Amino acid sequence: MEKTHTTSVRIRILGIISLFFFISGCTVDENSVYLKIRNHADLVKVINTHEHQHQPEEYGDYTFRFYHLIAASYLAADVSSAGANGYDWKMIDSLSLDELWKIYGKALNYTRTSSYYSQFVKGFKQLYSFNDLYFTKSNIEVLSKQIEENYKNYNEWFDKAFHRAGYELMFIDQYWKPFNTEIDERYFALAFNINALVSASSRRPEKGSEPGGFYKEASRDGFTINNLDDYLKFCDHLLRKNIDKKAVCLKNSQAYSRTLFYEDVPYEEARALFDKPSSQRTSEEAKKIEDFMFHWIIQKSVEYSLPVQIHTGYLAGNGNILDNGQPIKLNNLFLKYPKAKFCLFHGGFPWTGEYAALGKMFPNVFLDLVWLPQISREEAVNALEVMLDCVPYNKFFWGGDCGLIEESVGSVSFAKDVVSEVLAKRIKRGLLTEDAALEIVNRIFRENAVEVFDLEKRLGKEF
Repeated sequence: MEKTHTTSVRIRILGIISLFFFISGCTVDENSVYLKIRNHADLVKVINTHEHQHQPEEYGDYTFRFYHLIAASYLAADVSSAGANGYDWKMIDSLSLDELWKIYGKALNYTRTSSYYSQFVKGFKQLYSFNDLYFTKSNIEVLSKQIEENYKNYNEWFDKAFHRAGYELMFIDQYWKPFNTEIDERYFALAFNINALVSASSRRPEKGSEPGGFYKEASRDGFTINNLDDYLKFCDHLLRKNIDKKAVCLKNSQAYSRTLFYEDVPYEEARALFDKPSSQRTSEEAKKIEDFMFHWIIQKSVEYSLPVQIHTGYLAGNGNILDNGQPIKLNNLFLKYPKAKFCLFHGGFPWTGEYAALGKMFPNVFLDLVWLPQISREEAVNALEVMLDCVPYNKFFWGGDCGLIEESVGSVSFAKDVVSEVLAKRIKRGLLTEDAALEIVNRIFRENAVEVFDLEKRLGKEF
């Protein structure tokens, strides 16, 4: 009896030891595969399908330091959510670092677990030799001096950071100046933000009132708008103007101001509503004109072979109507326009499953992971797993969606981490080979964008 018991104990011990070595072996193997994929990702010349890069002076006449970069970043929203007052640019330009830490330090510390914080740190690790896990009162002083020095010649600093991050091209959406077509083609390709074309259709100035920006732009370009046909002619002029400047896509971010459900409104009804004075239209009538306009723009996107990028899901900043951006609200458009190319943004978070399902159902719906890792790294991991389960991987893109280069560098590093982690796990589970994983990395960060946006033809160079 005693011998049997001893044997049983030995078997258990041997089993535990074997399990330990098996688990250890799995970890080592998975880490090794992860590093191979991650290192390969750093060799890819990235096509970044969505950015909002600004020149520092576009924020105002400030001496840029650490807190200015936070104020221009997504992290500012988390700091506000943690209880700090919003970032007042004039105030942070005038106060000392000690005073700013007293105002923001506590709330900033509360955000240390958020993905906004982590990807912000990533950018400083890569560009500033920053080796700490968190920002502190003391290391912010060092960073501020470095930032101030770099921003004395931002164009030179941008070029250095752009290439250090491995970028080849960024699609730039200038929503704050949508009629500008002059960009630096060494770094950028135009993404024409069409929000103004849609929203101005329901806000035609009445006699005696000051025309808004859209109507001023029409006048500058020699267009008089008296009716819907005049309006459409000017909109077509803007589309062709952007195409002449090698625009690679259109962009709709209207979820920030309205629902993404665009009903199919007949031309005759829209024309009659357009003629009606704005002050006499109901909100439902104004929406109908806008709905008609986006349908018209989609038809033009087919004519001009321009993919349409659409913001779905979560809305940046603090406070808004979340369900404006629910991806399923676009379903009618995907059915009506099978020849259009729709690129959905942000994983549709928090409707990531719905977002993946639309990419699976429709050959003309593509999925862009843009910004999702910054919103929630773990949700990006889960969403990419689901996307790979559901959707062919020639339909995925990635973009940074940032305002200044430090955050953009952090965002691409963060995204590469997410993609590499997911692919390494799938290899470990026997669902993927290493060769296929490396191909998927190439596809997400470069090749899919080259193909779907027809970059070689539109930009006139090889990729």
